[in-house]
Amino acid sequence: MGIRELRDTLTSTIRRVRAGETIEVTHDGEPVALLSPYPHSRLDELIASGRVTPPSRPLFPLPEPLPITGPMSGSEAIEEDRSSERW
Repeated sequence: MGIRELRDTLTSTIRRVRAGETIEVTHDGEPVALLSPYPHSRLDELIASGRVTPPSRPLFPLPEPLPITGPMSGSEAIEEDRSSERW
């Protein structure tokens, strides 16, 4: 997109960029700038630069957590473990 076209269509061009499109700006037919969506995290920056590829699917489904049964709560078990002599 040339500078004149960018100037004439700035609002709609910014909408396109916000929607995820990267637009190359040219001057006399030579590329001078890239307009791309602003990355919101370090991961977004790495994805935008092409250094990281986002996953195409979840790694694997996680199982449901096991129910905790027993005479004491998790906090009580940790407290008992910390207070007991280990050696």
